Amino acid sequence: MIIVSSIIYFCLIFIVIQSYFLYPLIIYVLSKKAYEQNSNAPDYTTPVSILISVYNEEVTIEKTIRQILKSKYDMNKIEIIIGSDKSEDQTNEIINKLSSEFPNIKFFPFLIRRGKSAVLNDLVENANNEILIFMDANSYIHTDAIGYLVRHYVSDKIGGVCGRLILVDDQSKRGAGYEEENYWKIESGLKKFEGDLGIVIGANGGIYSIRKKLFQKIPTDYPVMDDFYISMKILEQGKKMIYEKKAVAEENITASIGIEFKRKIRNNAIMMSTLRVLKNLLNPSYGIIAFAFWSHKVIRWFSPVILLLIFIINLLLFNVSILFKIIFFLQIIHLLLSVIGFFMRTKFYYPKILAMPFYFTLTNFALMIGLFKFIRKTQTSFWQSTPRK
Repeated sequence: MIIVSSIIYFCLIFIVIQSYFLYPLIIYVLSKKAYEQNSNAPDYTTPVSILISVYNEEVTIEKTIRQILKSKYDMNKIEIIIGSDKSEDQTNEIINKLSSEFPNIKFFPFLIRRGKSAVLNDLVENANNEILIFMDANSYIHTDAIGYLVRHYVSDKIGGVCGRLILVDDQSKRGAGYEEENYWKIESGLKKFEGDLGIVIGANGGIYSIRKKLFQKIPTDYPVMDDFYISMKILEQGKKMIYEKKAVAEENITASIGIEFKRKIRNNAIMMSTLRVLKNLLNPSYGIIAFAFWSHKVIRWFSPVILLLIFIINLLLFNVSILFKIIFFLQIIHLLLSVIGFFMRTKFYYPKILAMPFYFTLTNFALMIGLFKFIRKTQTSFWQSTPRK
């Protein structure tokens, strides 16, 4: 029994190490070894449709639209299509005013709330152009972002291009989003390496693009993470999903850690639901895509369960050898650092050594709750906008 438990224990530890440490190293090495300069033509332009689904975004939507209108891209080749999922604040009034001022804005104020996926399906049907650019209602794109996205479509191999999302913390790096900002920098680095291989595992919802002919209608019978689903379907069809770091959009950090915690719970519940329609990509026949999907996403979604099992088995094997005692105490130290980080994070002095343990524990706790919500089927498909600073 001890031997079997020990084998399971070390296998679980290896899975965690593989996902969080070995995979980034492996994908980095592969990206450098097999890097192929993606074809692009700096002067290449083509008509694009920018799609935005909104719900109660009166605080951000005008700035988002006006930022698009400042683009260096030929405005005669841009149509902005916005769908409001029965917004109940001043969102519709703001967009109506802007659409009367700028004729390239097409607005669909839907009278029945159906969820973001249904809205995006309708917006795609009403898009006139071959290249679709998806944005969030609170994403502020740089003026040259569209051009950097579009220039890659000179190659037929490219099915989609993921831009770079920068999270901005207004509270001098000790506010509610400090940990999120640093985590996102690491995540963006992974997307860059995957992009070099043409296998970005999930686009940034704030800014990404695809060919319209490759769009797969988003399921609406159950919650689906639209940006993840849309971009992964590009890979399933044998096309490249690449990463363009110069195509930048900015978003403000979540207003509080409580709001961020709820967002993570919701996201993981929906990701679990999305997995059912993307399970084919986990098949080893998809090669590097399957490996990246397992390593970068699936293992991490289930990491709370894996970590809990490691802790329980470690407790049972505590007296077997000194090694088990050392690993157990390391876990306890990590938890203590997380708790201390929680209480110190609002103080003037917030040691960096506390930031990552706290954020890692917080994230996995949220993932666990999200998993329970998925199992209990209590997560709806309706999008709730996240308050930002």
